[in-house]
Amino acid sequence: MKPRPGAPELLEALAGRRRLGVASNSPRRWVESVLASAGLADRFEVVVTSEDVAEPKPAPDVYLRAAELLGSPASEAVALEDSPPGAAAARAAGMYVIAVPYFPDLPLEADLVVDSLADDSVAAALRLGPHRPG
Repeated sequence: MKPRPGAPELLEALAGRRRLGVASNSPRRWVESVLASAGLADRFEVVVTSEDVAEPKPAPDVYLRAAELLGSPASEAVALEDSPPGAAAARAAGMYVIAVPYFPDLPLEADLVVDSLADDSVAAALRLGPHRPG
């Protein structure tokens, strides 16, 4: 699998600046396989899947567990999401949510919605930190 446009560059820019994790509803074996095939497995310190928590997305469990393992309060974390259940889970966890919809027609509840991770507003939001404006 190929990473979504802008993902490798964003991960490179965040390397050493932020601790990174994956919070997925997919089975661990599949997540690890996809990360490896995309050449991104070494970019993430933590991988949490629905197999690791009581409730899958849209419950916040995977995000809360990932934040815990990364040593960060969820309220100071940023989630990158592509689906409505994922965005709902991240918001329920109290995270700042940047959405890059996998299907552009799906409405996502997010703090920032972009077409691509290469969008300048993603880098700007990450530099400003995960605090919600206002």
